[in-house]
Amino acid sequence: MPRIVKNLAVFASAAAFALTGAVQPSAAAAGGEPVTSTEVKPKYHSVVGAWKGTVQHQGGSGPISLNFASSGSVCLRSGDGEHGYGEGTGTWVSTGTNSVKFSVREYLFDNAGNPTGSVDVKQAGSISGNTLSTSGMSTIYDVSGNFIATAPASITVVRI
Repeated sequence: MPRIVKNLAVFASAAAFALTGAVQPSAAAAGGEPVTSTEVKPKYHSVVGAWKGTVQHQGGSGPISLNFASSGSVCLRSGDGEHGYGEGTGTWVSTGTNSVKFSVREYLFDNAGNPTGSVDVKQAGSISGNTLSTSGMSTIYDVSGNFIATAPASITVVRI
C-alpha cells in the first residue's frame, strides 16, 4: 500500500475518534506501528476538524485543505489537479488556546499523478472565529530528494 494511502487511512481513523470522542488503540501516523491505548493522548483543541482555503507562496496561490485530528495528526492536500497537486501528513501541537504549529511532509505530483518532488511544510498561527491563519517556511526538494529552495508561505483557511 502506498505510504500516502496508509497515512490517509490512519488519519481517517484518528478523525473518527476525534468526532466520537473515543480513545482507542490506533496506528501511529508516522510508521503504522500499533499504539497502545495508554499511549494515546487526545487533544481537545479548537483546531481539530476540517479546514479549506488558500495557500500563498512564491509561485502564487492555490487551494489547500487541512484536517487536524485530536491525536495530533494533520493531513494536507493542495493544488487543483489540473496543474498538479500535493498530499501529505504530519503532526500538530497546541501553542495556546487558539494557536497551533504544524509540520507536514507534502509529496508533489503532476496532473497525471507522477511524483515531482516534496515540500517540508512548517507553519504556525492562530484561530479567530472560524478562520485559521498561519505562516512559515517551506523547504522544497526535487523528486530525487535534492534541495531546491526554502521559501515563505502563508495559509488562510476556514472551518468546513
